[in-house]
Amino acid sequence: MTKTQIYKYLFITAFAAALMLASMLVISIFNQGITAQNFELVSGVETYTNNILVAEKPLRMILTFDNLFLTFYTATFVFLAMAVRDEKNGLLVAVGLVAVLITAYLDLLENHDILTQLTTALHGLPITLGDLQERMIWSQLKFHSSYLGFFLFAFVLPSDTFLERLLKFSLWFGYLPIGILVYTFPHPAFELLRYLLMLAGLLLLGWNYFVIYKKESNDEN
Repeated sequence: MTKTQIYKYLFITAFAAALMLASMLVISIFNQGITAQNFELVSGVETYTNNILVAEKPLRMILTFDNLFLTFYTATFVFLAMAVRDEKNGLLVAVGLVAVLITAYLDLLENHDILTQLTTALHGLPITLGDLQERMIWSQLKFHSSYLGFFLFAFVLPSDTFLERLLKFSLWFGYLPIGILVYTFPHPAFELLRYLLMLAGLLLLGWNYFVIYKKESNDEN
């Protein structure tokens, strides 16, 4: 696979991941703010059960797009690792990619866990407090693994243009601290800002590598 092909697949999967993220946001907006994250946090068991039953249809839609999202963003970072890796940064890229792969696995586990809780509630079976506590732990680990991966990849991203530098600094000084604050000082504003930073980051990554791809294609011709 040539570098030009890698750049092409990178921007396509980044834009696809952004589209899935935007689709989930639209579903949430038109369904009273329901998100998967509503079911990643500890709450009263009865409240959780009632809420997940009420949210069944939009939640199923969100999880459908989320499963597609995690496939596309994982592919994006695999292609990114291939695009930026050289003899000097191999270890950093490897650790960053492993962190993203752990994120993808925990994300998939989370989605199936939420679906399992929904099915449990639909059958009138009990959801336990221990289930909710365990879900919150793994969900927090999922996000913090992504913070580490994205933080490390920022060191090896290109920084020749304003938009490339904007992406790097947003990962260092935006996504990382805001993401941590989501859990240490919970507030809906932090959750929304993290979501928008993730969406903007994928769009910037896709655009930056689209520009690189066009330049490389023109040089080859």
